[in-house]
Amino acid sequence: MSGSPPAGIDVARAMESVPRELTVYCPILLPGNPFDVDSIERQAVEWCAEHGLGRPGRAAATMDAAVGITSALPSASESMVVASTRYFYWGALLDDFWDTLSGDLPRLAAHAGELQRALFAAPTAPLPRNDLWAAGLRDLRAQFAAVLGTSCFAALQHENAVWLNGQLWYAAARRRESPPEVGEYLRMRWVNSGVGTLIPFTAAAAGCRGLDAWQLGDPVVRAFAEAVMFTCALLNDLFSIAKELVTGTAATNLYSVLAQAEGLDTAACLVKGWQLYERLVALVVRLQRQLLADPRPDVALLAGDLPNWIPAAIAWASTTSRYVRVDHEGQHTRFTPPALVVSETPTIWDPENLTPPPYPEIAWWWSTIGP
Repeated sequence: MSGSPPAGIDVARAMESVPRELTVYCPILLPGNPFDVDSIERQAVEWCAEHGLGRPGRAAATMDAAVGITSALPSASESMVVASTRYFYWGALLDDFWDTLSGDLPRLAAHAGELQRALFAAPTAPLPRNDLWAAGLRDLRAQFAAVLGTSCFAALQHENAVWLNGQLWYAAARRRESPPEVGEYLRMRWVNSGVGTLIPFTAAAAGCRGLDAWQLGDPVVRAFAEAVMFTCALLNDLFSIAKELVTGTAATNLYSVLAQAEGLDTAACLVKGWQLYERLVALVVRLQRQLLADPRPDVALLAGDLPNWIPAAIAWASTTSRYVRVDHEGQHTRFTPPALVVSETPTIWDPENLTPPPYPEIAWWWSTIGP
């Protein structure tokens, strides 16, 4: 299935269907960014080079990740945003590396096990020789332990393992002759996107040092957290579609899955996905208001800061060189993303309409809405 455009998506029409100007619904306002973004970015890129994971100046190794990280974590320490930006690079570059191994599931599964061990085993436990990814993650482990605190570090260990497992699921889906159904895609996208790994950084920066797995597993807290971060994943799907059409991985993008499963043409599937994005933002706003009044202090703190990831994702995904400049099989391709107009008003969906979408995999989030 990989290596060619998915059925229902025409490459030329996909590019033509993205407007030159795009109005993005986002009523969540970011506080000012207190960081030297260029300095944070430079420290992350240099860390990747030092660990042999990328060379500065390459499209894959310079993706302006600090723009999104620093915007989403304005109350974090500099050491925390440096560690999280390095981790973002590590994960994005690993994702690209694993794309080249997608046909070798046994090798991917073994590597996933080694990487889980690098974060869970004792810091002095030996690592496999010449595994740059395991060595990089072991180095990051020490940085995480210094900035996250016990409960948030444990949450990161869990979410990192979930993401690695999701990457295996994604690799298996890519080997099939046809893309996954919408339901499976929605189940897979949460775990394969890795967005859950960002939650512990927000929790630690907000002062939620006692936020444990029990509270994060509470239905309304989990629904809120998943809705926020899944919204970011949908933004990623929109802005990465051009890159994925070039690299042959677009068959497992939301928009191509919708086109295949629901018989939609290119323009219709983009509208359908965008409608889902606006419905999710409306849900996030409602659940945030609900949780800000929660008697559990850590839950209220998380509710206040976690939605920062949505405008941060808009700022990053719409400008990063990762999605506008693609180096693949010796070919260099550039795209012009649409100019964004951020609006507090949606263009497709009525934000007062909190009817759940027709997908049970995520519809349960709406059932947690309280009075």
